[in-house]
Parts: sequence; C-alpha cells; structure tokens
Amino acid sequence: MLTFIKSNKKILIILSFAYLYVFFVGVVPTNYTVTAPGGLTALESSFEIEGHEMPDQFYSVYVYSYNPITAFQYMLLKNDESVVLRRPTIREQENTIIDEYRQGQLSKSVSYQIALIKAYEMAKEKDPTIVMNYGFEGLYIYDFPKRLENVDIGDVIIEINGESYQDYDPQSFFELSDHINVTYLIKKEDGTTYTLVYEQVLGEVSFLFYTKYVIYDAYPAYELPGLNSTVGGPSGGMLQTLSIYVSLLNINIPDVIIAGTGTINTSGTIGRIGGITQKIYTAEYNDVDVFFIPKSHYDEIKHIDISYELVPVETIEEAALWLYEKYN
Repeated sequence: MLTFIKSNKKILIILSFAYLYVFFVGVVPTNYTVTAPGGLTALESSFEIEGHEMPDQFYSVYVYSYNPITAFQYMLLKNDESVVLRRPTIREQENTIIDEYRQGQLSKSVSYQIALIKAYEMAKEKDPTIVMNYGFEGLYIYDFPKRLENVDIGDVIIEINGESYQDYDPQSFFELSDHINVTYLIKKEDGTTYTLVYEQVLGEVSFLFYTKYVIYDAYPAYELPGLNSTVGGPSGGMLQTLSIYVSLLNINIPDVIIAGTGTINTSGTIGRIGGITQKIYTAEYNDVDVFFIPKSHYDEIKHIDISYELVPVETIEEAALWLYEKYN
C-alpha cells in the first residue's frame, strides 16, 4: 500500500484537490438565498362556517425558500428564470428559524381575522342577517431589533408615549411610533405588561407591526382549523376572503381551480407580496384555471407565458365582482 501511494503520489494529490473542490461546491454554503416555485394550499379546510359549506375551488399559493444554498445549487439555479437568487437582508440574517416560524404564524393569524371581517362585511350587504362586530386592540410586534431583551414576536403594543390605542384608529396609532425615541407599553400573551423605552440606533432593523383586530361577535359562527398548519404568511388574504364570501352567500362556482396571492386589509385594498414571479410559475405548474394577483405586480410578470386566466385587481370588491360576472 505504501509503495502504491509513493508511486502515485502526484495523481493522488490531484484527486484530493478534485475531491475537496467537489466537497466545497456541493456542501459548503454560500451567502445566497433562493426563492423557488412551491405549491397550492386548499382553503376548503382552513375555515369552517356554521351552516355553510366551504367551496373546494379556492387555493392560496406558497413558495419554497432556502437559506443558505450551496455553490453547486447556485450554479444549477442561476440561469433559471423561475427562481430568484439574492443575498439575505440584515433582518433575515438576524432572525432564527423559530423567529421566522412565529412571524409566519402571526401574519397568517392576522390575515385570517381580516379575511373574516371583510368577507362578512361584504356578504352582509346582500344578506342583512350576517353579523360582524370587531375592534382594534393595538399593534402586534412582528419584528424588532434583537438587542432588546424581554421583547417577543406577538407581544402587543397598547400605548405609545402614554397614548392608548383606544383613542386612535390603527393608522393614527401606528404613526405615533414614528420617532427616534419612543416609550411603549406592551402586553404579553399572559396579560402582563412591561414598559420599553426605545431609542433607535443607526443601521439596525426597525420595529415591524401588524394591526391587532379582535372579533367580538359574528354570525354565522366560525372556526379556524387552518391556524394549526405550519404554512404561514399573509399573502393568502385575498383568496381567503373570496372563499369565505362565496361560502356565506352560497355563490355557485363551477369545477375550476381558482388560486391567487395578495394581502388584504379592512379597507379591502389588495397589497403586494413577496415571490410574485415564483407564484406565477407555481400556478402554471399546478394547472390553475384562474389566478388573482395585486394589480401593482402586473408589470413585473406580464412577460411570462402562462396558460391560465390572470386577473389583476386593486380591491377585494373587484375580485368578488369578477367572480360573480364570470360564473353567474
């Protein structure tokens, strides 16, 4: 064996370098993250409305994100137009996997609440027996500078500089936080409160908030089994709202696959989302018939060849009207 090694020393050295190269390319991570096409989530099982059947034609869409990827993966994917390769932001670098999961679940929970509120309000215009009473109860903390101790994702800000949420609408209350120095009164999940005196540091990530709405009374009653799933995020808001609306009014929809992406707020505005290109390809790969998107994204994806009907909208009312005129 020793004789073999001595006589083939140069070849073995060359092979060892080749092995190390393959190992590096295939295993060692880069400083890149990738967002790729994902799949569809059936909304039929996400909500239960008493006395109403949820339609089985509606789907939200998700994408896959990997961080970090290897050099080999980077080489494979860099020319694939269906994926996006980029360096992670400072915010993404600071967040742990647990942080990302909690953020996804929080934003999904808020999206569910707003979808219910908006769908019930829209349906009530056609059926006065429908009831929806809700209120604004502060700002959820979605993200924050990680140097701050005791702060958790999901904590609720109930006072800003001594001003209570009870005296403001959501936007006006949020605007109180737009200062370099702010004092927050924050409520934990267990009901305890604490005061945070926050001074912004140049270059660090800022606070991000979600509005906390609480539904006090609703008819028909509802349940949210979809909150138990691991898929998170707010981008399913538009399709969630449409599926609830169709269920409440028993609107007839044929046997088609209706999917889409877009956040929703209580004014009915459809908001922008991440990964729009990957979601367009996801719809194509999953044989979707109709795909709703925020109109503000249309110019980014209009060059992509698709086989389904693309419906850009600015409001949930536009989307609901399109459905009614298309199928009724």
